Amino acid sequence: MGVAGTVYDTAMVEAALFRSGGVKLENYAYGPATNPDPAAGFRKYVASGKGVGHVYVHTEGGGDDISGHGTGLVGKSRYVDHMTMVGAIVEALRHPTAVAALQNLDNNPGTQQWLHGPNAIPVTGPWYGYPQNMTVRKKIEKISINMRSHGDALFLSSSYPEVFQVDPPP
Repeated sequence: MGVAGTVYDTAMVEAALFRSGGVKLENYAYGPATNPDPAAGFRKYVASGKGVGHVYVHTEGGGDDISGHGTGLVGKSRYVDHMTMVGAIVEALRHPTAVAALQNLDNNPGTQQWLHGPNAIPVTGPWYGYPQNMTVRKKIEKISINMRSHGDALFLSSSYPEVFQVDPPP
């Protein structure tokens, strides 16, 4: 079946974030039935997010993350809250660049699709966030997203606001 050809909604993005958050990247190969117990060793929550699915470090506010671990780090660009992060990702996954990347995942099992820099996804929704090392919120113009898959399970290793409007909102 695969991850392409699916129109992603809020629940599907929440599920992808849950199965990815804090899970070591090498463990994605074991599929979507991850062990939710951090003490069991499958999930490893680290503040920096290195080596694990870590969208939570790019989301402002403690306790808003579906995994219940981590909080937005000021040194990273961040979504203003969990709801904004999910909404922006839902929109991004419907963009033709992301749709092509999902097809690439199906055609190349075990790979990742890292859409950032010139391949960052433009978003038009009312999404706000904080640029790196800033506390003034700004409208998000493009987001980055790192996707992997296992069968028909999508994993979102990372996502963060990459490009912001020049002027802050009123």
